[in-house]
Amino acid sequence: MKGNRGFTLIEVIVVAAIIAILAGILVPMIFNQIDEAKKTRAQAECKSISNAVLMFRKDTTKWPFYMPGDCTQTYTTIQGGGTAPPLDNPTGSWGISLNDIALGLILNLPGIQPPVAQSCYNGKAQGYLVQAEPDPWDHQYIINAANFAGTNPVWVISAGPNGCIDTSVNSQTLNDAPGGCGPADDIGIRIK
Repeated sequence: MKGNRGFTLIEVIVVAAIIAILAGILVPMIFNQIDEAKKTRAQAECKSISNAVLMFRKDTTKWPFYMPGDCTQTYTTIQGGGTAPPLDNPTGSWGISLNDIALGLILNLPGIQPPVAQSCYNGKAQGYLVQAEPDPWDHQYIINAANFAGTNPVWVISAGPNGCIDTSVNSQTLNDAPGGCGPADDIGIRIK
């Protein structure tokens, strides 16, 4: 019975130590890749929403921010996707309100009722997004729609992992107004 020799305690400890070292190296790398994938997804979805808004503008010759009715009132923000809007950083002053328009409604998703007031958009508004998804952190994407009327930039923004808008409403660049929400980590695309 010379072939039935088992592992010694030292051999088992060495193997366990090697596995622990490998796990200590690989686990942070894997979680970092997951975080990067979420940021990449948010950037791609901001780009898709931006493209939908630009197509809407091309088709209707108007920016998508008029309230249904007489087409003279406009929305402050357009929000969509998640179950809750991002936190409005006090230094950013976006004026986020639950009464503002949903992204799916203004971009006329199929089945959304009531549909966009076609009279405001030359009767040409149609389906521009297949669906309005939340950002990877389950917050709504947001557009500072009030700026469509002026010369200030318009952004499609995901508030990022901290869930707080870190970009001021009239900013030329992302993440210019970090506040008490943690590191500035907005992800977005400038529309105009």
